[in-house]
Amino acid sequence: MLLIGVSILMLVMLAANAEQVPVGIAIVVIFVVAINLLLITASFLAGYALLKRKRWAKTRGIIVAMVNSLSFPLGTALSVYTLWFLFGESGRFLYHKAAYALPHGDASWARTASRESERAYTPPSRRQTGDNWQVRSVSE
Repeated sequence: MLLIGVSILMLVMLAANAEQVPVGIAIVVIFVVAINLLLITASFLAGYALLKRKRWAKTRGIIVAMVNSLSFPLGTALSVYTLWFLFGESGRFLYHKAAYALPHGDASWARTASRESERAYTPPSRRQTGDNWQVRSVSE
């Protein structure tokens, strides 16, 4: 964004000091501004998708990180962190639902879990735990 601002400022200063802006400089400035707006828009779309946990967010984030890695040094550092996050366990958990989804099939585990909560608690018998289960010997 800083590059866009500097490019526009340069174009305005050239227009103020000269009667006519050289065509070559104007074309270069417009080209630089257009490319930067395209890259900024892609970054904002990827950030929005990651924030909203869209299905396509991981792919877009990887693509934008690779393109932004050319902006040395800050873009490279942010791209390394983005790739580390997206390919790590946290990124897989948040943006790759198929790896963490329950398998299709019988939901009998849900029915047994609800029945277990209805059972009353029964403490262990003295035969299982020993006569004095609260006192431990020093040799243990």
